[in-house]
Amino acid sequence: MKVLISSMFAVLCVSGCLESDPAGSDNAADEGTQATMDQDTAQVSENLNEKRATDIAKAKMALVGADAISPQAAACGKAGPTSTSERVNDAAFKGAAQQRSGSSTSCTAPGALQPTDDALYFCFTVGNDGFTWTFLQNLRTTVRGWTRDDLLRPPPGATVGGARNWCGF
Repeated sequence: MKVLISSMFAVLCVSGCLESDPAGSDNAADEGTQATMDQDTAQVSENLNEKRATDIAKAKMALVGADAISPQAAACGKAGPTSTSERVNDAAFKGAAQQRSGSSTSCTAPGALQPTDDALYFCFTVGNDGFTWTFLQNLRTTVRGWTRDDLLRPPPGATVGGARNWCGF
């Protein structure tokens, strides 16, 4: 089911998601959230699966039409469109998954999906590695980022991991 996301959620948080309070007050909730995010990303050991990633990329390219896709990876710092989304419960497939600032393992990881985290999947693109990557939002931490599709569960009714909607790039 596609859900329109309000414009208040359209702000991409790539790195340093939490800023200090402009009034200079100490906000313990923000510090606690930052500590949780730092802990999440520090302990993530991704279970990248090249065969699964290849199978997912082939299936998605067939659905969209390989001729329609001119692979253009999301450069580090580039967000995907957020006009449609699908909610996926327990979104990480087999362990935790990094949320990166672009569709590459060389991009920084401002967040991570833990095995019990729910997520909104927005769209997918093809990375420089030839695999598909989903732009998503972790609903627990509110961090948005790119995660390789072999690390994600399929949305309800789908057979392959990650978003069903192509980002258009």
